[in-house]
Amino acid sequence: MDNHHGARKIDVLLFDDINLLDAAGPVQAFEAANTDGRARYRTRYVSLDGGPVRAGCGLRLVPDGTLCAAANGADLLIPGGAGVDALTGNPDLHEIIRKRAETQYRLISVCSGALVLAAAGVLNGLAATTHWSREEDTRTYPEVNWDLDRINITQGRVFTSAGVTTGIDLALSIIQADCGPKLALAVARELVVQLRRTGGQSQYAFHLAGQFAKGEALSQLIEKVVATPHLDWSLDALADAAGMNARTLTRRFKRDTGETPAQFVEKVRVDHARGLLSGNMPLKQVAVDSGFGDLQRLRRAFQRQFGVQLSDYRNMFT
Repeated sequence: MDNHHGARKIDVLLFDDINLLDAAGPVQAFEAANTDGRARYRTRYVSLDGGPVRAGCGLRLVPDGTLCAAANGADLLIPGGAGVDALTGNPDLHEIIRKRAETQYRLISVCSGALVLAAAGVLNGLAATTHWSREEDTRTYPEVNWDLDRINITQGRVFTSAGVTTGIDLALSIIQADCGPKLALAVARELVVQLRRTGGQSQYAFHLAGQFAKGEALSQLIEKVVATPHLDWSLDALADAAGMNARTLTRRFKRDTGETPAQFVEKVRVDHARGLLSGNMPLKQVAVDSGFGDLQRLRRAFQRQFGVQLSDYRNMFT
């Protein structure tokens, strides 16, 4: 661990209309890492004035103290929630964050908490993520390399995550970096979550599309495509797997997903390719494993989906 003198300290910022899960999720993961009589993490709850706040769910929260510019040996974790909108316009908070960014300690955001870091200017020139529903808000900060499909992103001592339960994913990645994979796995088992999720935010939207599709045949087909994007998913192959003709399948796809089968398959494959690009896999292999077959098809799909060249995307986000 970076802090060799006892537990690593983390200040958790509380504010009115905080999303309780954004704070409780990662904090519970850090607490679960304090096993075998070892205090590896110690959290302290702070608010801007040291006074109590009320979470978005209505629960009253009483902090341990006041947030101050001096890190005092602690990382800073900023959750998300509707109250973030007020924080992005708070210059005093931004100054505190900028001073914290000059120290050796970490800045961690969950969900829309990343917008607070962006407003303070500490994400400029960095890759970052936040909740998918905040896409419009991210345009206020064009200096940040936003990738809203990523579950979490680490840039040196700055950490951002997509939102709500992904705060646990981020905490697990920090625990793994600090304490090793064995402890991170033990924490994941304790919380009954995955140690590392594959895919991005959009992939979970794909799974949800399958769960809410009308009719078991279409639901099962969507799940198959998401699970095995590398297979032949031509329209005829899709129709055959669903046990219906191509015309009926197309009509039901448009009804339940708002897209044609081909559009849906391409989005799934691009999402899968994005996950593969986070590693060092050769681009030709990424094209094969994600179902595009050849590199040129993968490049064209990225251009259609994101309006950027595949090489530019990889340079920016990997």
